[in-house]
Amino acid sequence: MSDIIFHHYDPSPFGEKIRSIFGFKGLAWQSVQIPRMMPKPDVMPLTGGYRKTPVMQIGAHIFCDTQTIIRELETRFPTPTLFPNNSEFLGWGMSFWTDKLLFGASAGIVFGAFGDKMPEEFIKDRAEYSGGNINVEKMKAALPYTMQQYKTMLDWAEQGLSDGRSFFLGEEASLVDFDLYYNLWFVSRVPEAKSLVDEFPKLSKWVERVAGFGHGQQSELSSTDALAVAKEDDVSGWSGSIEEGEGLSKGNTITVMPNDTGRVPVTGELLSLTKQEVAIRHNNDTVGDVIIHFPRAGFIIS
Repeated sequence: MSDIIFHHYDPSPFGEKIRSIFGFKGLAWQSVQIPRMMPKPDVMPLTGGYRKTPVMQIGAHIFCDTQTIIRELETRFPTPTLFPNNSEFLGWGMSFWTDKLLFGASAGIVFGAFGDKMPEEFIKDRAEYSGGNINVEKMKAALPYTMQQYKTMLDWAEQGLSDGRSFFLGEEASLVDFDLYYNLWFVSRVPEAKSLVDEFPKLSKWVERVAGFGHGQQSELSSTDALAVAKEDDVSGWSGSIEEGEGLSKGNTITVMPNDTGRVPVTGELLSLTKQEVAIRHNNDTVGDVIIHFPRAGFIIS
């Protein structure tokens, strides 16, 4: 049985980003299907209130945000690497474009096309999640403009493959490819957007190549069993390192939360603080102690 427990739901675009990386690395993993919207009673004990999807669990270690999930996977399973030819800067930098600006356009296309068919409670949940108001009518009216902008950005990608390379950095896939791929996977549920992608022959072939990695070896696990795995794992002796003091010391009580959407503060005891990650010990009655890992980029520490 794999140690990797992945909390997600099948239509999740960011879930697809990680599922594709599981396939690329040929990993076995256990799938826990979670609700698309709040409440998420079997997720909150693990994450301390963090509500974004997906979340990866290994024992009582909980990895929030695709950044920390990818870093952990790359550390544990370095071959094949997501960073050929020292391409970390390109991979991580690309992700901040694809996960924010491009994904915003992707979501605009999906909501503009299907928003009036989505349940009202789902729209309300996503509005609370984003910290604002989701106006489906405005997104629908803006759909032609959003599609035009999307087409322009897809043309950048087509140009990036114009010399016949298999992937964006050459003949080896990298994080750059998975950064872009899940967006196209997400918007392709909209027929007009799927047709838009099909207009770019090199990009379309690239989509097929990335999809060909599959999702690895998936088995199902109940959320109850996942909670039991966390509860049985003794992490009392785990301790990271404080490399970036910033006025904080190990043992301080801190809160961590995203700086964009899903702005729910998670409180715990500071155990590790580096340039790229912060880890806290969080305790609750359901699972006892868990170690929750967050990225530094895109998160606020208080």
